Amino acid sequence: MNSIAIVLCIGIFLFIIQSIFIIFCLRWLASGKRKRDKEFAILDSERGQLIEMQSALSQEVQDAKKLANDTLNKLRIIGSEAHAEWEDVTKKINSVLLEVDKHSGIILEDNLSKLAMRSMSVEKIMKDAQLINEKIVENTRKAQKVLKLFDTNVPNEEIFKEIQSEKYFEAKKLLSEGVDASVVVKKLGLSMSEVVLLSAYI
Repeated sequence: MNSIAIVLCIGIFLFIIQSIFIIFCLRWLASGKRKRDKEFAILDSERGQLIEMQSALSQEVQDAKKLANDTLNKLRIIGSEAHAEWEDVTKKINSVLLEVDKHSGIILEDNLSKLAMRSMSVEKIMKDAQLINEKIVENTRKAQKVLKLFDTNVPNEEIFKEIQSEKYFEAKKLLSEGVDASVVVKKLGLSMSEVVLLSAYI
């Protein structure tokens, strides 16, 4: 009887221990399941966040591509307009340069022509002035000779010698120009022997 009671006690004790073990295992499994569910929930949340981030990044990439394409198109338009404007400005500058070159050539040619005319005019004036000066000198010399004729202080012999010297000079000049000796004699009133003698020294 006692052994049966002991066996029963041992059986009950083992049953209690087994029950406790089963309960502990069930709790452990339940806690593990809750933990896994929690981890899965975290993973699902993170996956959702990753999906949202991926979607946001995709949208940002698309927006960036669109912005880049729009910017590139605008740059192409601006570049095309700038190139066209540059060509137009270049044409205008070339046209202005050609016009300036043309007008400068005309102005230079006109100024050179005026300068040449002025130079010729100045040269003519200088020649005329030289001729006038020579005439003035000649007239002055003649006037001095005439005044000398009326000067009572000058001897007649000196006046005669001077007149003869002038005749000789004029005779030499005429003979050197090829004038015949007889013509020189008649023109200056010299003797033929004087004219012949002068021609020997030419």
